[in-house]
Amino acid sequence: MDVGQKVRVCRIRDRVAQDIIQKLGQVGQITGFKMTDGSGVGVIVTFDDRFSTWFFEDEVEVVG
Repeated sequence: MDVGQKVRVCRIRDRVAQDIIQKLGQVGQITGFKMTDGSGVGVIVTFDDRFSTWFFEDEVEVVG
């Protein structure tokens, strides 16, 4: 996965706020990366409504 790629939120593995749950199935753009638990990397995704949050790599899938 690279910055600028479009991704779809395909699952959410942890309990999160309702505004993040509403992003399930939506497409956004990768705008950065985040170290998660010292060994993993998450992706920061920004959506069309300018809402931005991070997801684990297995929670998003690259779209065409």
